[in-house]
Amino acid sequence: MTATSRCASIQWIDDPEDFHRKNAPELTWIGADAFGQRYEVMADQVATRFAKAAVGQVIRVDGVLAGFCLYDRLPGPEGHWAIEGRATRTAYQGMGLGMRAFAGFLDVTRADIVTSVTRNPAVCRLMAHHFEVSLPDLRPSAHDPLWPLKRRGVSDAMRRYADHLDVSHDRLPILENRYPSGLYGVADPGKGMPLPDLANHPEHGMIAVGVGRQQA
Repeated sequence: MTATSRCASIQWIDDPEDFHRKNAPELTWIGADAFGQRYEVMADQVATRFAKAAVGQVIRVDGVLAGFCLYDRLPGPEGHWAIEGRATRTAYQGMGLGMRAFAGFLDVTRADIVTSVTRNPAVCRLMAHHFEVSLPDLRPSAHDPLWPLKRRGVSDAMRRYADHLDVSHDRLPILENRYPSGLYGVADPGKGMPLPDLANHPEHGMIAVGVGRQQA
């Protein structure tokens, strides 16, 4: 399946691990560029993400491989998916390509719950755009970014994803030392998150949750 607009196209890949084997250097460079990391640092991380994904999308602009998005289906309630990884070359960021890819993913899978490990507010805003309730709530009007945890559907999805990741529930939604050397080499967007445990610790990540698809 391919959705095309102007010079950009989003193509589904049904075997992400095989796609990575055939395109590993280029995919690693995309990750290194997007996260400001050295190629050597990203090689294993990108390979692991592709190996864990059930399906994926690759984004091309003018025929150039510009980014990728990876997803996995979780056991349990039907419609619970996880974002395994996503990256776009810096030269193509800001074009709405990741938003288009995610919208296409939701249309095809009809996912009603999506979880991800992140420290990037852009991922959280992506969740908020498509779901009725999202964790964390980054709206300026939100009195507490973690208030959605009071919703059982959100807290259950978070714990189910933590079990899937085989991580402790002790500090949820914060995942301590998720990125021992830091996820971003430069310009860490996590520093702007309104959660001190995340913003002040570049090695930490958090579980983001979106529950209940918004109706168009």
